[in-house]
Parts: sequence; C-alpha cells; structure tokens
Amino acid sequence: MGLRLPLGVVRTDELTEGQVLELEGELEALCASVDDVFARPASRENLRAMVRGLLSEVPRKNLWQLAEAAGHPNPDRLQGFLAKAAWDAGALRDRVRAVAVASLAADDAVLIADETGDIKKGTKTAGVQRQYTGTAGRIENAQVSVHLSYGSRRGRTLIDAELYLGRNWAGATAEHERRCAEQGIPPERANAVATKPELARRMLERALAAPVPFTYFLADEAYGQCRALRAWLEEHQVRYVLAVPKDEVLPLPDGRTRQARELWALVPEETFERRSCADGAKGPREYDWAAVQLAATAHDLERHLLIRRSTVPNKKDKKTGELVREIAYFLCHTHPGATVAELVVAAGQRWMVEESFQVAKGQVGLDEHEVRKWCSWYRHTTVCMLAMAFLVTVRSRLIPAPPMTPDPRP
Repeated sequence: MGLRLPLGVVRTDELTEGQVLELEGELEALCASVDDVFARPASRENLRAMVRGLLSEVPRKNLWQLAEAAGHPNPDRLQGFLAKAAWDAGALRDRVRAVAVASLAADDAVLIADETGDIKKGTKTAGVQRQYTGTAGRIENAQVSVHLSYGSRRGRTLIDAELYLGRNWAGATAEHERRCAEQGIPPERANAVATKPELARRMLERALAAPVPFTYFLADEAYGQCRALRAWLEEHQVRYVLAVPKDEVLPLPDGRTRQARELWALVPEETFERRSCADGAKGPREYDWAAVQLAATAHDLERHLLIRRSTVPNKKDKKTGELVREIAYFLCHTHPGATVAELVVAAGQRWMVEESFQVAKGQVGLDEHEVRKWCSWYRHTTVCMLAMAFLVTVRSRLIPAPPMTPDPRP
C-alpha cells in the first residue's frame, strides 16, 4: 500500500515521486525506531500496516477497512495486535512523546489538557456510560477520554491519553468488579473514580519526568477550578494559565479573598488593554485584557487573575435579556515580572488542543475504533498518536515555522 497522507496535512498529489519516496523512508525509519517495543516480528509488521492505514485515504478507519487496505483477508491480525500481542502501550507512548518533542520544541511550547468524547452504542465497551460530552454538547451514551497536547508555533499533536471511568464503572460492588474484569480494567482504576483533573495530573507527571520542555500548562474551567490540581502544579513550580469560573474565590496579597467577578468589577476601565491572543479564521482575535495581582505562592512565583472582555456586546444577559460584553477569567501562575502581553499569548494557545483533536479524529481515525477492552483502547489510541507524530514531523519539516512576531506594545 503506497503512502498517501490525508489532505490538509501535506498534499502528496502535489509532491514529486522522489519526495513521496522520501516520506516512505521517513515513515519506515519512525516505525523502525520503536521496533524494540514489540517482542515479535509479526507485531512490528502489524504496527506498520495499521499506521499506514491510519495515514491512508481509507474512508472509515475501523479495523475491517484497515485490514483490507493492508491486504489482510479479515481484521483478525490487527485485532490480535491490539488485544493479545505482547507489547506495552506505555512504552510506545513514551516514544511518541519523544518524537513529538523533538519536532515541536520551541521557546513558546505549551502543554494543554482537555477531554473529548465518542458516542457509542451498548454498555459493554470500557468507559461507556451516559455522560456529558462536548462532542455532542449534551448527555449521551459515550466514551470520554482526557488527553495531553503539546504545541508550539511549529505545530501541535497529542502526546498522552487516559480513559475516564465514571461511577458506572469504578466502584466497590460485585457488579463493578465483574464489569471491569470483563474489559480488563486494572484494579487501581476499577475501585474508585479518578477525576478528569486527576487524570490530567498523572499525564503531567509523566511529562515532567520525561522531561518535556514547555512554558505553560493550559486548560479550561473543568481543570482550572480544581484546587487539588492547582496546588500540585504550584508545589512542582509549574507555570499555568487556567480558565476559572466567575465565582472562583481567589487569595489577595493582603490575606483577603474575593471572587473573580468581584475583582473584575474593581478594575478601572483605563487598565484594560486591547490585544490579540491568536489569529482566527477572520483575522486577529482581539479582546480587552487586564490583570489583577493575587497572593504569591510559597515558591516565590506570582499569581494573577487575567480578565478577558469581548470588544463588543455578544452575550445575552440572563436577567435583563440585553446583549453585554462577555467576560472570561484565567488564573495564572507565573514567574515574577510576567507581562499582560505574555499571559495573553499563553491564554490564546489553548485552542491548539482543538486542532489536535481535529487531526486525531479527522485524519487518523482516533474515534473510529471498534474495540471494547481497556488494553485495546490504550493501544489503538497510542498507535493513532504515533501516526499523528509522523504527520507533525513531516509538516514541521516541509512547512517552516512562522517567525515569532512580538506585540510591539509594552
């Protein structure tokens, strides 16, 4: 099967034959670099078949169609590769992370945690239950996972993943034990619910141990409002920019506490600065920004509340029904002397995780698996991340990173 990268990454139909052959060589070199993760030659062959299929123009990347693209009579070989073969998904994940860092490391690199959901039928697939998923924007029968994305001006990709198990799965009853045993869920995850912020912390712990070079850790309100996660980040002196709700209680330098919305009400109008946090489809995404000094941490790093206000009325007030300017809040943990401009840029980089999910689902079939067991989910997800690492490596080489253009305003 010839290599044909998904459209939107690098148009292989616009490359010369020599360039396509060069990509073939790069893919083989990447697969060969992880051969020692797999005990048997057959597993190494199946890895190559699966990665090539995920990078191909196969319309639906389930195991049947991947097997057909590889010339297999049925999906048995690939199913065995994911469910029974002797290899460690964690070891492959660590190699994927190293490949991504080698391609993307830059002085503006960030780590971003976020979750995604896949709507599923039935109740036997590991992690599937009725739960809210942002993919559908409502409660559905779905499988939800938390991911860690690594991004910079050179590109972005997923480097780690954890499957979320809600109360339907994790618990101490005999029914919980039976269901988890059927799907091969390890006892340490089956006995109690690990929250999504806790899963993010575990992935961050692995990234710090690697170590992965980055400037800030970014996440939305679901993670920003978790005080245990914030305390862990501050203990490990990790700089962060985390979205928080308007009623988040924050410590002031004088020992008092105030809600985020109360602090916004006290900010003088002249304090707001109009800045772009990123480029959108219609040009720079400009907002009005202000920062409020908060209590410092025990490690002499600073905390700030970063306030973002839309430039025009764009949100309906629930009480009056009138359009008002939308306000968002970000709790920042950073080095002394960090400027509003720096924090604004960091806050604007969180969108990169959405691009990572688009590539994962739209180009390498992250959500098209048909596996039920715990082990198979982790293995499928990790192979998808390997395919993504190849794409981002190719793109970072063929499409030069844009130079940093610092905001001329102080």
